[in-house]
Amino acid sequence: MKNSRKKTLAILALIIFIVIGVKVKASQEGILFDERIMDYIHGKATLLGIDIMRKVTYFGSVYFFLPIGLIIFFYMLRKRDTIGVFLLILSTLGSYGLNYILKNIFIRTRPLKYFLIEQGGYSFPSGHAMVSMTFYTTMTYLLIRKINKKETKVILKSINFLTIVLIGFSRIYLGVHWPTDVLMGYLIGYLFYIGMISLIPKE
Repeated sequence: MKNSRKKTLAILALIIFIVIGVKVKASQEGILFDERIMDYIHGKATLLGIDIMRKVTYFGSVYFFLPIGLIIFFYMLRKRDTIGVFLLILSTLGSYGLNYILKNIFIRTRPLKYFLIEQGGYSFPSGHAMVSMTFYTTMTYLLIRKINKKETKVILKSINFLTIVLIGFSRIYLGVHWPTDVLMGYLIGYLFYIGMISLIPKE
């Protein structure tokens, strides 16, 4: 019954993603609440805020994931953690690959009038949001899978949640993504994560 409910929710989430994707396909405008949120946030943007958000957004970029991913990769190889290596590769390279495909399917233009930094490429779904969701949630899963203390698990999950939310918010603050880009990046990233976890044998 539980698995059936999860599958139903996953299908509903995928339908939501497709519906939003169709609405924004080849679009240059925001939809739903996009422009209201962007106007509100950018009406309160400051130079200090921009500087902070630049630093936050770095933790969702390839420039961070590449070196940290290599360090974790070699550590897991040394520990002969086959599951960890598999999930690490899939959560980064697989997520980046899927994001690239999706962006070139939906070809949504970035919110150019809100740009506070330069950013190329298409907008939907947000790569930072999507890859951060898969990478950090996967790393959290690998950390807590052998931890029995409930409080420690809650702390690690809370740090994971806060990190992902801040990275997504930084993309909106810096004006390089519509809010729907970020939300759908989270959604498809989490579905990708669930799909990965389902592939590994239960311990």
